[in-house]
Amino acid sequence: MKFMKKYLFQIILTAALTLGFRFTAMAAQIHGNVDEIHEDSISGWAWDASNPDVPLTVQVSVTDRSGNLVFQQTAEASIQRDDVSASGYGSGACGFLVPVDWTGLPDGSYTVLVTTADQVIGGTQQYYKGQASLRSLGIFKTTGYCPCQRCSEGWGRSTSTGAIATANHTIAVDPNVIPYGTKVMINGVVYTAEDKGGGVKGNHIDIFYNTHGETQAQGTQYAEVFVVEA
Repeated sequence: MKFMKKYLFQIILTAALTLGFRFTAMAAQIHGNVDEIHEDSISGWAWDASNPDVPLTVQVSVTDRSGNLVFQQTAEASIQRDDVSASGYGSGACGFLVPVDWTGLPDGSYTVLVTTADQVIGGTQQYYKGQASLRSLGIFKTTGYCPCQRCSEGWGRSTSTGAIATANHTIAVDPNVIPYGTKVMINGVVYTAEDKGGGVKGNHIDIFYNTHGETQAQGTQYAEVFVVEA
């Protein structure tokens, strides 16, 4: 009887582990990102590698600082995105754009969450309505990287959040110091934390550039970093 109980437990454990692996594998097939949050819309892309020709349905939710849901809408991710296709994500017909009327909401900080198939796309994003303020994080070391093999080790413009890296926008950070989606100002330019790097730890930011020559010109510098917040 003890043998049967032990055998049954092993079967249940094996089944649970197998099921968990399958769910993980399924979730890993979905790629996407929230690219832009404008004063009148939220846009991005979502693509299922396991079913590449079927558009995903995304749900966009916005909550205020107190956690109250102030906006929610679904949309089909089927807009053509040539930049996504060029990065290796299917035909590129996986973009979405959801109109949002921010004018009826009071000034302040809002959290934007995009989900599809019970998976969050691009992490949580912050939108600041009204006059934003700057909060200093102190002095950081800043370096540069680009899509070349030497800098990105074959990842090109792909990032750890699913965003497609763009110059004057994307930075790699230590997420324990600067969470993904945070907007920071460095030397007057506002960037978004969308990536991380093996050598980026603590007070260190890696700025994305289009060419390796630009990364060399950047070199290693030190600058005061400000969080852009409401």
